[in-house]
Amino acid sequence: MFGFSIGRVRGNSMLPRIQPDSYIITIKYPKYLPKRTGQMFYIDHPRYGPIVKTFTSNDNGNLWFCGESSDSISPKEIGSISEKHLIGLVIWVSPPKQRV
Repeated sequence: MFGFSIGRVRGNSMLPRIQPDSYIITIKYPKYLPKRTGQMFYIDHPRYGPIVKTFTSNDNGNLWFCGESSDSISPKEIGSISEKHLIGLVIWVSPPKQRV
């Protein structure tokens, strides 16, 4: 409704920036605004489903992303992503509760 989405990060691919089981809040990112290297996006990947990745480059409209950890799939495996697969820009991360 307002362009916000909530998601949960399940894997280790964004460590150390995002811990597994963290929640994220994203906002719809206008297509006309340039993306900046290092911004994190929530993506509805055609093969992997909802994932969070870091923007690396725009090659003539082909958007490229990577994970932060060596556990992440490679940018080549992610492939170029089109605008239509972007759910939103990650604007807030809530780390998981620490178990005592």
